[in-house]
Amino acid sequence: MTGTSLHVLHTESSPSLGGQELRIVLEMEALAARGIDSVLAARPGTPIIAEARQRGLTAYEVPLRFNLDPASMWQLGRIMRRHRIDVLNAHNSKDSWCAAPVARLLGIPVIRARHIANPIRDSRSSKLIYGPLCDAVMTTGEGIKAGLVRRGIPARKIVSVPTGIRMESFISAQPGSLRQDLGIPPEAPLVGQVAVLRGDRGPDIFARAAQIAIEQGSDAWFVLVGDGPARSKVERVLAEGGHGDRIKLAGFRRDIPQVLADLRLFVLASTISEGVAQGVMQAHAASVPVIASHQIGLDEVAIADRTARCVPAKDPQALATAILDLLAQPEEAQRLASAGHALVRDGYTLEHMLNKMEALYRGLMEPA
Repeated sequence: MTGTSLHVLHTESSPSLGGQELRIVLEMEALAARGIDSVLAARPGTPIIAEARQRGLTAYEVPLRFNLDPASMWQLGRIMRRHRIDVLNAHNSKDSWCAAPVARLLGIPVIRARHIANPIRDSRSSKLIYGPLCDAVMTTGEGIKAGLVRRGIPARKIVSVPTGIRMESFISAQPGSLRQDLGIPPEAPLVGQVAVLRGDRGPDIFARAAQIAIEQGSDAWFVLVGDGPARSKVERVLAEGGHGDRIKLAGFRRDIPQVLADLRLFVLASTISEGVAQGVMQAHAASVPVIASHQIGLDEVAIADRTARCVPAKDPQALATAILDLLAQPEEAQRLASAGHALVRDGYTLEHMLNKMEALYRGLMEPA
């Protein structure tokens, strides 16, 4: 679908570096080959700024301190004019409220991205930012789209574009240095959660489930890969419940395909609804069996008893039981892993995502 060059501005006010932020830089990087040049505006000193610049992408530091921040709006207007921006893609609340009105004044089409599944507020401001202040809404899953429709956003305005996976990176990966780095025996079964350490991802639930599984006789080791504001909470759980020698905090790592190649099971203990989780799709691509919470959005790829074993959220005992069961049933675990791999291969690759995003951007430039 590659055509004439387009210029896209992504705005992001999140302080974290998780699946949402990594998706932005991945898209910016990959769409360049299709004639879509992108720049990023994010808060000063945030990890996404460093990540974008490390990849050779253009990134501006903009305060984005609060909605309708005059300093941020003035700076964003300068960026839009300097780069002759054709489309704005705003990914979070504060940046949307700073960037969308400026884009409207400059006649630039606006996309309001929605990456999370918790309901938007039933307020005039929400209906404004998802209504007249944008031309399209991009969600990362059908569950998020359905939630917006329930809040009165027209379905015709919403496009669902799940994050795509580079399959080849995970299919060919071999175990890396994770075990050696953390002192995990090479023969021990390893169960891991790969996600930003944030309360809604349930890292403390994972830690408690690991403690229960060990107390019930499991010989597995457990690892949390990622970093974030909930790290101290997880450390308290480990200090209070013990078994910290077999439950490891690996911190942020870039070798995720190699990490997944080392896992016997992948877990995502999310406590709230969310978009289609990138970690689950990566595990599917790597053919690692998945255990996940029952959650709207997550259930689009962690499909109960088809591509994953699903458990109630915030229930460490249920999660521990599922871990013990799948470790004891390698054939069932492999069945789930094979089905998950096929799901991603057939509908959630990077190519699928890029095709949909390019169509969305170019479609906004066509005459009404």
